[in-house]
Amino acid sequence: MISIVNHVKTENIVRDTIELVGIASPTGNTADVAARYEEMLREAGCELTRYEFYPDNPTLVATYETPAFQEEAAAGNPEGKAKTVLFSGHMDVIPLAHDEVKIEGSRIYGRGTCDMKGSLACLLEVVRVFRQYGTAVPVKIVMVASSLHESPGGRGEDLYALTEQIPLHADAGIVMEGATTECTIAQLGSATFRIEVRRDGETSHQLYTPAGTPHPIVVAAEVVQTLEAMNRVHEKRYFEDIGYGSYFIGSSHSGKFYNQFPTTAELVGVRRYGPEEELEDIEAEFRGLLKPIADKNGIHIDLELEKVRDGYRLEKGSAAVASLVGSIKDVRGIEAPLVGKKTVTDAGIFARALGIPILTHGADAVTAHGDVEYVEILELAMATKVFIRFIERFVEG
Repeated sequence: MISIVNHVKTENIVRDTIELVGIASPTGNTADVAARYEEMLREAGCELTRYEFYPDNPTLVATYETPAFQEEAAAGNPEGKAKTVLFSGHMDVIPLAHDEVKIEGSRIYGRGTCDMKGSLACLLEVVRVFRQYGTAVPVKIVMVASSLHESPGGRGEDLYALTEQIPLHADAGIVMEGATTECTIAQLGSATFRIEVRRDGETSHQLYTPAGTPHPIVVAAEVVQTLEAMNRVHEKRYFEDIGYGSYFIGSSHSGKFYNQFPTTAELVGVRRYGPEEELEDIEAEFRGLLKPIADKNGIHIDLELEKVRDGYRLEKGSAAVASLVGSIKDVRGIEAPLVGKKTVTDAGIFARALGIPILTHGADAVTAHGDVEYVEILELAMATKVFIRFIERFVEG
């Protein structure tokens, strides 16, 4: 089969990226960009359903079927080559100010260019190319555009609602970010935590506080030491291709004045856990570590644990993995290694909910969440071609 990747028009992707980036969409309010992206998907040739599980944060599910797919579906041929491939991307961006979108040299600058409105624009071109040149490829393309991705403002709530409430089917899928030059076959799960150490009574002068009053800062220090000791335990349990689970404390706070005896201390961080582990078990372990410290010191220790994403693992020998590795080789000219990652993406949501291989690939997002965000125009073109080539290879089997 002769590939249709050379029909990609980079100028279309650049135009669409600039338009999408120009529409503000901080996590929590993506209504405007969702309205325009809905129009763009329809203009590209998709049918579309819009859901709003959370106000002002739409979730779009668009589909495009080639004539070859429709013919095979109508014939009811279970042995045919027809495949459904899902793509997913988020419309929200982190709430950090940025200069207006602009092209400068070989790059497009603006908040959301690489994270990840550029990839949303890539998918539009994928549909246009298949609509005009890929009619003989029996494929149904499903595009899910979500709104609540960027934590802490979003934790995939709309995707969880979508996969729990709406029947979705695909044979494989790609989350359009998270990897560029490698093939991710496993990811750790991640949950943020907030620990509050709290004593009874009011704040008081250090010298007028009754002896034996539990000191929240001292107890918080014991919690820190306990979690660090637990990290040594977790380092003995290796998750294949990824590494180890861990407790990490990124923020600690207590007290307002140098000689005031505080009533609370706070620790905030992240718990990373294996793809085969469940959050309920992680929470049980966590609480089991904190309770003895609270009981011993006669103090309250409250835990808030919120899932960011669960982990997942793919079969290394699956057709989907082989198709992505081959597509990266075809387009980028490199051998993509199979890797596990500690970072989390929306792939975990789909992999667990749909039970299908979900891969990650997109334009290089090295400047994501930076003060200055940009995407290389060449990267957008190559990512689009990888998506197209993946569909071709996966359908061909």
